Amino acid sequence: MPSVSSIALPDLDTKDFPADPAQRHELANVWTRRGIALLSSNEAAALPEALKCFETAIVLRRDLPLEENAWFRWGLTAGWMNRGDVLTRLGESPQLVEALYCYDEAIAHLEKLPPQAEMNVPGRQALAWLNRAVTLRAQKTAKSLQEALHSLDRAKSVLKTAVTQSQAVDAMTLATLEVNRAGVLLEMTPPQALAVLDAAGEALQFCHPLETQDELAAELGLKARHAFCLAVALLLETPPVDTAQADDWIMCATDLVEEAMSLSAAWEGRGAEFFPQLRHELFRYGCRMYLAYQPQFMAEFLLDVLDPERGSPLRSGAKDLHVAGREALSMAAEVLKRRGPLDLGLQGMDRLLELLKTLNQAAERIKNLAD
Repeated sequence: MPSVSSIALPDLDTKDFPADPAQRHELANVWTRRGIALLSSNEAAALPEALKCFETAIVLRRDLPLEENAWFRWGLTAGWMNRGDVLTRLGESPQLVEALYCYDEAIAHLEKLPPQAEMNVPGRQALAWLNRAVTLRAQKTAKSLQEALHSLDRAKSVLKTAVTQSQAVDAMTLATLEVNRAGVLLEMTPPQALAVLDAAGEALQFCHPLETQDELAAELGLKARHAFCLAVALLLETPPVDTAQADDWIMCATDLVEEAMSLSAAWEGRGAEFFPQLRHELFRYGCRMYLAYQPQFMAEFLLDVLDPERGSPLRSGAKDLHVAGREALSMAAEVLKRRGPLDLGLQGMDRLLELLKTLNQAAERIKNLAD
């Protein structure tokens, strides 16, 4: 890892900085809080000023007696991590490289901190490794994606090692690691779809007990389901596919879509605008899966999601789903009408006509709901 002196920081006029270490430390806290407030605005225009705030906090602290006061070093790690966060958000290639140096600096300092009850050193170490993985993923190269997986492994190892009888595992951090792992695996060439299933499944184990009460758990659970479904789609497109295994994947994926629809609707029922784009993608995915593999259940799926008389709690933002549902039903009718007696036989045609009738009824019901 690089040393602090190897990372270029802007020249700052330090003549007006307090000489007293405690006062310099407190002034650095002021700059840090200002930078965090700017970051919290989520406005790109605020990033350069936020970067300046964190760099000022670093300069204020880097020459303090770090060995004498652990809180000085603790604050310095925050400065490096926040600087890395801003550079990653800015997102240009040189800035991403610089961000990695920032996380390396933070990790190097964290490794020098003694364990203290007042400081969650392992938690911050895991966060630094996680953020490092996010930055590596943003570089979008084969090497950086592989290194991102390594950073996620390091984060997980830190958390697992820190668990004691008195300190439970941080379930949401572990879920975040696995959701990010699934994302990295999907972006590799070729995508590592089977490993994605494992990562998404592990994330769901952490999220599921909390996702109806905790919004972060619900967000991570929704993202884990999305990653799992994308992986199933990839696996089904890659022959040869074992039929029994494929059936299990399809059943699991459709179950997860239905859970995602219920989860997002429940949070929206509380007034939360809950990731409408992700919900929309999962809904369309569910429509495609039912059409391709279980068309007899397609109408039921759509009405369960959209029809309040079927118990759907969906309220806000339903218009896009109604449009998508009608489009899916129209496509289903066209696809199914292409099948004939030669493909299905007479009994099969009877079942097909009944299915088309069911789909048409669902389409009419959804149209009336939208109107």
